[in-house]
Amino acid sequence: MILIGQYDSPFVRRVAVTLLFYEVPFERRVLSVFTDFDEMLKINPLGKVPVLELDGGERLFDSRAILDYLDSLVAPSRRLTPTTDPERRAVLRIDAVATGLAEKLYERGFELARRDPAKRDPTAIARIERQVDSALSWLENLAPSPWLSGDRMSRADVTAAIAFTYLIEKHRSFLERRPSPVLEAHCRRCEALPQFGLAGYSASEAERSGWYPEK
Repeated sequence: MILIGQYDSPFVRRVAVTLLFYEVPFERRVLSVFTDFDEMLKINPLGKVPVLELDGGERLFDSRAILDYLDSLVAPSRRLTPTTDPERRAVLRIDAVATGLAEKLYERGFELARRDPAKRDPTAIARIERQVDSALSWLENLAPSPWLSGDRMSRADVTAAIAFTYLIEKHRSFLERRPSPVLEAHCRRCEALPQFGLAGYSASEAERSGWYPEK
């Protein structure tokens, strides 16, 4: 398998971490949706990451679809997504909020790092930041002990931790205004695991695409 994308993307990272938890061998092709956009359009009609290329050449798009496929490769007892309800619904609900948090952080970063300052819409940025704040509050109130749902790590924990790392690395000024100590502790706990470390956030890959931490 080949995972296409950079490790500054929370969506690429959550696929990579899941592959590592499931002990599925994979290679990586480091392409940027900005500096390699023409090449990405040849791989994914939307030019987005992650893309998982299977051994037979088939390509899977979108991290949600990829994680669903990866779950099918391992025994139910090893899956990061529970197989029965209500546990499954609970994990997917948290995962949806954590994924949405990452999406809104990406939108905020695009507005502040990519758009001409003269063309920024303060109302749109304020709306995005309200969504980020709401998602952080909702996740923070779950009070993981140590996991967000149930007594074992799940897909919800992987996505929430990686989204928070993305917040730390690319949205420092917002984090200073809006600390989330419980969620940050959960993030640190997850990021200390070897599977996270082997697919760690890459500042060098972010810089390759023209992204830099907020001052």
